[in-house]
Amino acid sequence: MKTFGMTAALLWLATCVNAQYIMPDTISGHKLVYDPSGHILGWYQPEIPGAVYHHAATLASEFLLRAPVEPQTGLPMYMVTCSFYHKRDGKEFVARKWMHNPACFFAGCVQSLAVRYRPYSGDDRYIALVREMLDYHLEHGLTPAGFAWSNVPYASSDPFETEYRGSVLWEKRGDGLYGIEPDKVGELGYAILQFYQITGEEKYLQAALHCADALAKHVREPVAWQESGGGEHEDIIIDRSPWPFRVNAQTGAIIDAYCSNVLDPVKLLKELLRIRERIALSAGQEAAYRRAANIGWSWLFSRNGPLRTFIWNGFFEDVVSDSTMSNRVQITPVELAKYLSLHSEEETGAEVDIHVPALLYYALSAFKTEGMDAMNEQLWCYLAMGSHTARFGAACALWFERSGEERFRDMAFRYLNMASYMTHDNGVVSTGLNYTGGTWFSDGYSDYIRHYLDAMAAVPAWAPAGENHFLRSSSVIQTIRYQPAAITYRTFDPAATERFRLTRKPAGITAGTRALQESINLSSEGWTWEPCPPGTGGILNIRHQHDCSVTIQMNKGVF
Repeated sequence: MKTFGMTAALLWLATCVNAQYIMPDTISGHKLVYDPSGHILGWYQPEIPGAVYHHAATLASEFLLRAPVEPQTGLPMYMVTCSFYHKRDGKEFVARKWMHNPACFFAGCVQSLAVRYRPYSGDDRYIALVREMLDYHLEHGLTPAGFAWSNVPYASSDPFETEYRGSVLWEKRGDGLYGIEPDKVGELGYAILQFYQITGEEKYLQAALHCADALAKHVREPVAWQESGGGEHEDIIIDRSPWPFRVNAQTGAIIDAYCSNVLDPVKLLKELLRIRERIALSAGQEAAYRRAANIGWSWLFSRNGPLRTFIWNGFFEDVVSDSTMSNRVQITPVELAKYLSLHSEEETGAEVDIHVPALLYYALSAFKTEGMDAMNEQLWCYLAMGSHTARFGAACALWFERSGEERFRDMAFRYLNMASYMTHDNGVVSTGLNYTGGTWFSDGYSDYIRHYLDAMAAVPAWAPAGENHFLRSSSVIQTIRYQPAAITYRTFDPAATERFRLTRKPAGITAGTRALQESINLSSEGWTWEPCPPGTGGILNIRHQHDCSVTIQMNKGVF
């Protein structure tokens, strides 16, 4: 839980009157801009819907390339602390002494920078940046081989410590010495697996497998009715999840028993199962992973799971133990809504059309900031923050894409616009409204950038006109190169679909050596073109089924 208060440092001097905020004239140095109906528009080129999304994502991404150094260790600040303070001139940065959350931050950087922004921009510098983060964690932040939970990442550490081993400086708060969080084992493990798919480097695959092995080994079956002692209602066990929130990695002792975030462990396990033949997964691993993934996913939708109980509890690293499960978080249900929107065809038994709107309306009901289009972080930290506001906006955009319901597009637009005001001109992204704890690397960057890129992929009209940009793929993009005559890229999977916003209709597309044919839909291999308003290019969707290498010819006679 973060520490808050009124501060001019964030330039959000809102006054609370009857639980309503009086909006200031400026936020983060940007004058607030409104549409005729009184809704906030983005601060950058407000006359162009979505222009600020590209701008904010670019400013934030580029800031991490020149992130400030922590003088005591000589490392980038994001290696040894969760957040920093910056002075008004934007040139001086001071690291904050507060427990660090490296696993969450590094995992988010894989998602925001390596998987999304790098192919969007074509800037390969982000591969080196993310590699440095992951390599550091693998060298300085894994549990020892002899521990009950061995060779898995610590979720937290003390500030300015160069070796991660859990956070121990704050009594009764945080993970404690050798404390880990299984959901972060899944989150970082899945991110490391995706980085393996980008680079092909075996060490990342092995690290991901270690995470999956531990999760499969320690998954907990639902408590049977007979084990609970009998009784009319005792088959409903609401305080037991497949994986605990906190565990002592050395002994295996459970510190905090309940965590609603099973999505990240399940994603890791499912992805390893999907590529099992390519990575030569053993029969024993396949069986163990399948069992653990089924337990986690089934629990989520069961009478004991949070989709029924709405006990969305256990995520943030710096909260006290919550044995009564009184806290609620929005990050887990909204991330689940995003996942279900994107994977509705795969998760056929998930009743997506029921669950996704319910999750979004739950978040809106429980966490909306009074008087503005912004989202509070959690019940124990009930103040609006940029990353969570952007997440909700992206989730609404994805559901609009899936459902066609315009109200979700409108909500996405408003919340994403509001979140954009957290980004300063120098790339510093303020954590939230009324927040005094500095700029968090996770909230300001790794859990901020990706939501704008997801939103532009869902509503490509918000992507920049007059530029060529990759927006989305069903596979990880290994390489991409933008040239005037052609765009060439390579996917991890030979069968995949991609989406681009382009300046003009392609002259032709090949996958490997075979020409793909233009079509009216993507029911089979080929490509579709949807023109945008005259002079602004259009949207290209590609489906290839047999080749990883694809070329988009922008001019005739180039192949």
